[in-house]
Amino acid sequence: MISVSSDGPYEEFRLDEPTPAAPPPSTPRGASTVECPSCHAPNPSTNLHCQNCGARLRQEPLPTAPRPAVQATAGVRAALAISGLLLVVILVALAVNLFGGDGTATSTTVPTSTTTTEPQVVENAPIQVLSVTCTQPGLGPYVCDNLINGEGSEYQVNWEELEAAEQTLEIRLNFSQPMIVERIDWLNLSDTNRFRQNHRAQGLTIEADGNLVPLTTNLENSPGLQSITWATVNANYVKITIHSTFRAEVVDGQSYRELAIDEITLIGRPYTAPSS
Repeated sequence: MISVSSDGPYEEFRLDEPTPAAPPPSTPRGASTVECPSCHAPNPSTNLHCQNCGARLRQEPLPTAPRPAVQATAGVRAALAISGLLLVVILVALAVNLFGGDGTATSTTVPTSTTTTEPQVVENAPIQVLSVTCTQPGLGPYVCDNLINGEGSEYQVNWEELEAAEQTLEIRLNFSQPMIVERIDWLNLSDTNRFRQNHRAQGLTIEADGNLVPLTTNLENSPGLQSITWATVNANYVKITIHSTFRAEVVDGQSYRELAIDEITLIGRPYTAPSS
């Protein structure tokens, strides 16, 4: 026990006496209270913690930390690393191909193709005949060259004389280069009366150099154009032999001894030897 004079500011008290309890916290007048879930002491509703024991008054959910970023697995990281390495290798290879050691661009050599291509096919057309020769030159202005001049002037020979001498008439058309011939267009006189008044070619034999089997054929007894389908390859000339005719007829009191032909046109294209 400690005792002090009553004259001073101290009073008597004992050490074994309990400490006087603190007065309960006061609540502002008019404010609502919240009971502490731990010590059940009343607390103003504005408090977050009990002012008696310090316990948390409200149990709101605690703030959560943001989810960590998704981390790649070891396999994914390895694949990404390998892809990056391959990209670097490709870029380095391209740089080596494009640039030489001195920093200048080098040209890429493209290998020359050894594939043999076929020559372009040319469409068939009238063949330009270099020259024409006949075993009979012709009568007056009706000469052999008229067969290819395209001017509508005819070729005539005295057929009855050739027939009496047991001769034939040969017409040879020469080219400036080897040709492929696929058709012969034979043009008789177009005027029907004059056509019938003259002899007209009938039996023909057609051949060319390099053609082993000649073609023997007969023309029709009709005026104008008629075509003969016949093919030869790599020909420098075509030879046509006339060995028979349709007989001349009397028309309007006239009949002639001559064989008359208007024009001969060969259809084909230049020959090109295949590449080896």
